[in-house]
Amino acid sequence: MIRYSIILVLSFFMFSCGSAPAEAPTPVTPVQPEKAPDAVELGKPLNNTTCLEAVNTNQVQFTWTPVTSATSYEIKITNVKTNVTETKAATTSPALISLTAGETYAWSIVSKSTKTSLTSTSPVWKFFFAGTGESSSAPNPAQLLSPISGESMDALNGQIKLSWKATDADTPLESLTYEVYIGEDFAKVALNDVPKVKSSTNNVLVPVQTGKIYYWMVKTMDNKSASYSSVNGFRVN
Repeated sequence: MIRYSIILVLSFFMFSCGSAPAEAPTPVTPVQPEKAPDAVELGKPLNNTTCLEAVNTNQVQFTWTPVTSATSYEIKITNVKTNVTETKAATTSPALISLTAGETYAWSIVSKSTKTSLTSTSPVWKFFFAGTGESSSAPNPAQLLSPISGESMDALNGQIKLSWKATDADTPLESLTYEVYIGEDFAKVALNDVPKVKSSTNNVLVPVQTGKIYYWMVKTMDNKSASYSSVNGFRVN
């Protein structure tokens, strides 16, 4: 009887001195990834504007649609001929910026926020800044005829024929010359940062590779100035 009582007491201590139940883990709040502010929609100068006149003396007014996720903006303006880019800070639209007349420019807007180091950039648009008294000097931007944007093309002997239509109010068509920019990067083509193909006619053969997407743009020149077409993309079958 005594031995039985001792066994009961020992059993009680064995069960009552066991490990305490584990505490529930503290929930971890996931870290939200940084988000860049939205890219803006550009307003004016309109893409491929020719003969843009100054608002004031040698000043161009830039407009865009502000976004609520941005607290400030950068206006990037590139002189297409010299490839020099000027950056101007702005808090909202519009902005007046002085430029040299008689030049073609590419411009875009960078959205910035104090909440993050990430940024977003708008599409790149172009215009010819005529200034005062230059309104009839630039040829019209070429109309890209073939390939049309988004078209799939079959290459012939590893080449594709590019063709376009050009007009100029004060220069005969036979006096116009062209430079064709083609490459696989849209932004580089838009900024002329690709090899150019010169032509005295409104078509040219260019080498391509099967299965790739290409972008192309035409610069039309008379004896005074130049204009740029839009950028079209096509796929090679």
